[in-house]
Parts: sequence; structure tokens; C-alpha cells
Amino acid sequence: MTPAELKELYTRKAAAMTRRPAFARGSGEARVRLLEGLACDVELDGRTLRVDLAANEGGGGTGPHPGQLMRASLGACMAIAYRLWGARLGVPIDAVEVDVGCDYDARGQMGLADDVAIGWERLRVVVTIVSPASEAEVRRVVETADRLSPMLANISPAVRRTQHLTVMSAPPAVAAAEAVAHG
Repeated sequence: MTPAELKELYTRKAAAMTRRPAFARGSGEARVRLLEGLACDVELDGRTLRVDLAANEGGGGTGPHPGQLMRASLGACMAIAYRLWGARLGVPIDAVEVDVGCDYDARGQMGLADDVAIGWERLRVVVTIVSPASEAEVRRVVETADRLSPMLANISPAVRRTQHLTVMSAPPAVAAAEAVAHG
């Protein structure tokens, strides 16, 4: 969809949800079947995804592990939200890259140290957005999208977060080629 089509779609959705709040309610489901070893097949709306632990964790390495999927889900949610909110706020977004990293101490989930967090201790997000808009406009998109992100809202506030945003007016390859051409 074009940015104009996205804006129109979400304007209509917002109007419908405002008139009838029941339209905004939903639910999500996944069916997980444990297979041989630690591999799982996850069924989501007619699609199947294999999830497994790495061999050095006791799995077969036949698919991404849950932590990888959580980071991927978070990054994808953020990237999609920047494009959607850019369209809704009238700020062109040409490209988005989101790098998601986390720090954890496995002693927590292994029950080896009561003073260690069970999950992520720190979340690191590096965002690069290419847009012809001003940096202030792009920051407004990012701040709005992050504030209203369901995936970010699902992460415990106890997880320390750092985020770095870079706004570029042209993709890195184009900017580098222009720099070389101009001396």
C-alpha cells in the first residue's frame, strides 16, 4: 500500500473504533506442538513455523529459538510501526532498519542465582531511518510509534532500554557514492 492508502485505511479504522469500541477488541492465538527433542511446530493462522533450541542447548537447531523470535518480533513491530505512523502523520519514510540486541544472564532462568533477572536485563535498539523529512519530523514518528507499540509495552519495565536513532536523507550506499563523487 502507498503511504496515502495506509493513512486512509487507518483513518477509517480509527473512526470505526471510536464509534464502536468493540471493533477494537481482538485476540491472538498460536498452537504449539512439541516434537522430538526440543523442537516445536507453531501454527499461526494457517502457517507453520519451526522453533527449536541450538544443538549446544540440547535442541536440534532446526529453527530459530524463542529468544531470537522475540527479538525479531520486536524489531519487525517497530519497523512496521515507523512506516505506518509515518504515513499517518504525513512523514515520508523511505527505509527502516532496526537492530535489536539484549543482554541476559542464563543463571536466572537456570535457577542458579536468586539475585539475577530471569529474562532480559537490557534491551538495545539501533534504528536507522531514511527519509527526506527533517530529523525532528522523523523523531516525532519514532516517539509516537514507540509510545504506542504493543510489543514494547509487553516488555517488562524492569528491562533497561537504550535506543539510538540515526536519520539519513539517502540510503548509506547512495550517500557514500555521492561523497566519493563530490570529492
